[in-house]
Amino acid sequence: MQVPKGLYWAFVFFSSFIENVFPPYPGDTATVFGAYLAGKGYITLYSLILSVYLGSILGALFMYFLGTEVLKFFSKYVRFKSIRELLSEEHLTKTHDWFEKYGLWAVIFSRFSAGIRFFVAIVAGMVKMNILTFTIAFSIGTILWNALLITGGYMLGENWQQVKEYLKIYNIVIGILLAIVAFGIY
Repeated sequence: MQVPKGLYWAFVFFSSFIENVFPPYPGDTATVFGAYLAGKGYITLYSLILSVYLGSILGALFMYFLGTEVLKFFSKYVRFKSIRELLSEEHLTKTHDWFEKYGLWAVIFSRFSAGIRFFVAIVAGMVKMNILTFTIAFSIGTILWNALLITGGYMLGENWQQVKEYLKIYNIVIGILLAIVAFGIY
């Protein structure tokens, strides 16, 4: 059975979208697999790059706009003291000030860690980061990160799954470093 090329494109697009909305989803693995498919001629490299980019940016913008609504939702419906303290004026001011100082770099480099892409987009929306600045910064990070993934998957061909193993190690190291930084800030 021949799979229509559009289904490959759609799979990579939705994988890139979902990874920004639901962090445990292995979107990076789907991107590397898509590069393998491009290497085999099932899809073009250009359609892969476009589908990954569009899925990533639309997923991030969805979370950005969700972030603009988070405060309204939590202040109206959530009564847990720990969450309300996290969303206190003091914490929000601290977060806003940090984002004013480092937000551009946080958005760019959030693409390099699966666990924080989700949160950075939400926080950018919460602190009302300029949408154009957010989109450009996220685009830069997306292009850089996906260039690495696509190049790796394309060049490794049949051995594309090796990239997945490297990503596991990479994400553990980055996660530990981010935890250290996060605990240092708060």
